Amino acid sequence: MKGKKGMFYAVGVGPGDPMWMTREACAVLEACPVIAAPQTASGEMLALSIAQGAAELGGKTVLPLSFAMSRDAAVRAAGYAHAAEAIAPELDAGRDVAMVNLGDVSIYATAYYVLDELRRRGYDTRMVPGVASFSAVAAALGRSLTEMELPLHIYPAGASDLDAALAQPGTKVLMKSGKAIGETAAALSRHGLAEDSAMVADCGLPTQQVFETMTGLPEKISYFATVIVPDSKE
Repeated sequence: MKGKKGMFYAVGVGPGDPMWMTREACAVLEACPVIAAPQTASGEMLALSIAQGAAELGGKTVLPLSFAMSRDAAVRAAGYAHAAEAIAPELDAGRDVAMVNLGDVSIYATAYYVLDELRRRGYDTRMVPGVASFSAVAAALGRSLTEMELPLHIYPAGASDLDAALAQPGTKVLMKSGKAIGETAAALSRHGLAEDSAMVADCGLPTQQVFETMTGLPEKISYFATVIVPDSKE
């Protein structure tokens, strides 16, 4: 008789400050013997570093996972499948695995895509929510994301038609805008929104930068930059 397989957890650790991690996230990470963590080409595991600031993770097995930063859906899917293949042996051995993810695991989250791949393969999975980056950014700016009867729009980096996005009613959140900051600032200026929009880069990290307007920006901004655009009032 085969033993019981482990559970896979996708765990949101928030955007930066370990203080923003939930008690549930800490409890799950401390209970799981295996922690999976995205790793950059330079070897950095930011989500894991954040988690280590809030939870006791000594003695855990750490599985570094590499993902291609590509707009090609097939390339991304291959990365998620490769991650699932690295995690599956741990689950097959009956060990629970928690994968840490910046922000919340339901919003453009790598951990969710890996969870979905494992779920299709028949493994038990569970999501543990975290503070969303744009919620932390709004708090850092002292702004509300919503107004009565107005919608909230969330766009990933490199939205295909930024001008159309900015023309929508309500607040717009432009996530991970650092690499396209020049294009984003130019679009905001075209719509007369640069002065009223604001941005936080590396929210909650020691390198955090707050920009109260989208004018006079430096040429280089962290990849983890989130722009909040108010209703245009047009």
